[in-house]
Amino acid sequence: MTKLYPFDLCFSCTLALLVIFAGSCSHKSDLAPVTGVYRVLTPVVLASLEKFDLPYGANSRQKYDLFLPMGRDRNTRVILLLHGGGWVSGEKEYLDSYARLFAEMGYVAISMNYRLANDSIHYRAMLDDIGSMVGCISQNRADWGIGEGALSLFGYSAGGHLALLYAYSENTGQNISTVISLAGPTDLQDSHLWSIPAMLAGIRLMAGDTIPANWSGISPVHLVTPSVPPTFLIHGILDELVPLSQSLTLNHLLALAHVKAKVLLLENQTHYPTNDAALLVTTETAAFLNETLK
Repeated sequence: MTKLYPFDLCFSCTLALLVIFAGSCSHKSDLAPVTGVYRVLTPVVLASLEKFDLPYGANSRQKYDLFLPMGRDRNTRVILLLHGGGWVSGEKEYLDSYARLFAEMGYVAISMNYRLANDSIHYRAMLDDIGSMVGCISQNRADWGIGEGALSLFGYSAGGHLALLYAYSENTGQNISTVISLAGPTDLQDSHLWSIPAMLAGIRLMAGDTIPANWSGISPVHLVTPSVPPTFLIHGILDELVPLSQSLTLNHLLALAHVKAKVLLLENQTHYPTNDAALLVTTETAAFLNETLK
């Protein structure tokens, strides 16, 4: 199977080229006088760059990997990626291959860790971590050489649930322009989701509550309003962990609320997409963003 992410990225910025002309030039707005001659200032093309384990908070889990594309500018869009792991495990590195693909497509891509669920850490802490990372992005845009390009959330599995939950319940400042869920649970009260004991245990820890009747407030299907961001739902037809119906039900509710939404069904894919599927996922995500963010 083809490996999608053996990218060797340059870590040095391209210097501006200076061309010296004697006399005059018709494009004087591009010229700066230098002792009787003019020099043409060619814009700097920012090189691609990768940085790892950058902090966005004091906790050891509050780290992110940064992938900056070549040629980024004030209009470059940003994608923040949230890993899976059943809310109780997982690492940002799981989605670094996706982040590299997005960076190759011209996006600033950020793969983040968040605090994991246990007896004292629940969904509220995870949402706070996403909020902290969103703030970190705002603070660093100028240093990264980008402007106010749109910010999208992309989450896989439990990360897909958290991406939807944040976008639907915490996006009061409209910082999130779109949200993408790859195999993310959307209705935690659906008993079909509990067929695997580890999934049920993860939900209970993440919720901080063992009573399913109390989980409606953290189920994206119960948070749909006409004001939620455009949503792209991606799901493997053969998903054995999170039922396909989870994405289809949410898509139906979004349509009823007149929210721009789309579903991509991955043929012959389980809950764990192959490397080949990753290319399709990132390409179709980019197409959805181009169509939506006009």
